[in-house]
Amino acid sequence: MGQITTWDEFPTVEYVRGVYRQTVSGEKTMMTRIVYRDGVVIPEHSHEAEQIMLIERGRLWAKVADEEAEVGPGSLLVIPSNWVHAFRQLGDEDVVFYECFAPIRLEYLVGFKGPDPSLGMMHKAFDASNESDRKV
Repeated sequence: MGQITTWDEFPTVEYVRGVYRQTVSGEKTMMTRIVYRDGVVIPEHSHEAEQIMLIERGRLWAKVADEEAEVGPGSLLVIPSNWVHAFRQLGDEDVVFYECFAPIRLEYLVGFKGPDPSLGMMHKAFDASNESDRKV
């Protein structure tokens, strides 16, 4: 891979059910291309990396701290380090968006051999989400 490339050069990984991710990274910044399929719900979570998102296609309900909105193509979300955020796919159309992270998230790199703190965090959030669903 050269310095000028396309997304076709990068593998797609199903990160959690219905969430497909491609990742490219420099030394200090990384970008992902994400596709949500089949009614994805990402529960509240946070991480050290700052995150900037650009929605290309589809619609999401998004929550960043206390702010909630329905977002679609052209929407930008700026998520500071350690701020709680959550997402839910709206409608049947795939949602496609791009994210930039700084610092890079090593666990997003294909072939990374260490623990994936994001998956642990996501599983805890999904478990908590499922617990509250059962209490209703």
